[in-house]
Amino acid sequence: MTPKLIIIDDEEDIGNYIADVAEEMGFETVVTTTADEFWPAFSTTRPSVIFLDLMMPDVDGIQFLRLLSEQECAAEIILISGSDTRILKSAERIGHTHGLRMAGVLQKPILIGDLEAILEKANLGQKTISESELLEAIRSDQMVLHYQPKINLSSKHGWDITACEALVRWNHPEQGLILPDQFIPLAEQTGLISQLTDFVLVTAIKQSRLWQNEGIPIGIAVNISAQLLSELELPDKIWAVMEKYHLNPESLTLEITESAAMADVGLTMDILTRLRLKGFSLSLDDFGTGFSSLVQLHRMPFNEMKIDKSFVMEIGDDNEAKDIIQSIVSLGHNLGLQLCAEGVVTEEALKFLRSLNCDSAQGYLISEPLPADQFSQFIKDSISAKQSSKTFA
Repeated sequence: MTPKLIIIDDEEDIGNYIADVAEEMGFETVVTTTADEFWPAFSTTRPSVIFLDLMMPDVDGIQFLRLLSEQECAAEIILISGSDTRILKSAERIGHTHGLRMAGVLQKPILIGDLEAILEKANLGQKTISESELLEAIRSDQMVLHYQPKINLSSKHGWDITACEALVRWNHPEQGLILPDQFIPLAEQTGLISQLTDFVLVTAIKQSRLWQNEGIPIGIAVNISAQLLSELELPDKIWAVMEKYHLNPESLTLEITESAAMADVGLTMDILTRLRLKGFSLSLDDFGTGFSSLVQLHRMPFNEMKIDKSFVMEIGDDNEAKDIIQSIVSLGHNLGLQLCAEGVVTEEALKFLRSLNCDSAQGYLISEPLPADQFSQFIKDSISAKQSSKTFA
């Protein structure tokens, strides 16, 4: 199926330029210059990709993102503007908080290399997935977990791995390994997220039991969808799985995004408090990307905050990102929380985080997410290296 793309930009020449490049790469395109032109095209085309100019005369891009969210838009959205990158990135974060699939930003004038790269990335993500295919994948063991290590930044002996995050992948028989951002939105839209999360929880807990049997007492973290925070039986369901595999609840961390935690504060407080009473750890994921009340966050029973990778990955290029991270670390410690930084890809970032006394980190500098057998070997190699460093210290 040919991927469909809609461009909305009041400068028709720019729209046509994007369309020409996109059509060369196999997209079917529609160019619009006003909201009145866009919405009929959106309804009839149901695009897989949208290019959205932030500075429109009749409606600005931020309003447009809200309207797309209200229409339950599932397309990948690429923001374009002549504004500075800070405004573009701020708008991209707003799109994420609306639950939209933000695929990137391009600053005008748009370089053809950058345009081709972002279109190639969008094209790779446009393999059509149906609800029935996703259900079959969950039922037929096509889903697998990869594990990304999390290190203790206060350690003086290499990678002191204290825990890992379980990340789901779809091992598709034809398309290969499909990353979660290509099927999680569909799972949430169709209600399959509950079955998918059950699979992730049970698989991660079973793996944790296997590692403990091998003498690797490593903590494990699992992401919980916002939709599941309305299920009052969730704490008992997770507790039952932990009991089945004879695991201490303190070995499991449940990660909840900032926006999910704030969706229904009263109900969320009920469920999260019961989870903590049962001994589970709770991590506030992607902190800094939402618009939560600090008062409400203070009242929530989290014991960890994770600094969003969008800040961490800019440590080398953006002094404001450093200031934000420093403020988050200070805030978290003042609230009695542990701080974990995601998206660590450079030694410079790791050194900066250590200087702030950030507690832990994860990212591709340490390791990409690994299948269980490779992760086991990574842990064993890390332990061996740490023992060697102590011997020769």
